[in-house]
Amino acid sequence: MRADVLLAILGMAAVSYACRAGGYAILRSVRPPEFVEAMLRHLPGALFMAYATPPLVAGSVPAWIGAAAVVGVQLATRNLGLAICAGVAAVWGAQAALW
Repeated sequence: MRADVLLAILGMAAVSYACRAGGYAILRSVRPPEFVEAMLRHLPGALFMAYATPPLVAGSVPAWIGAAAVVGVQLATRNLGLAICAGVAAVWGAQAALW
């Protein structure tokens, strides 16, 4: 491996670690305001939507079937992990059936 590539990878790893460790250190010593805590509680849903929206906008039929499965399982069980697994399984099944 070239030295410049290795140096870039190590630099990115160091910056990523510093950001995470710094966040933990700050949040251990300072309590964030309530609106920040509320945003952090809702962050997993926002990240999930960031992953799910582009295929839905593209109009893929398996993506819409998976989205319907996620919504249905989430409403029935209130378990996000199970809902995501059901959505992935539905997309796989729809892709296998359509191909």
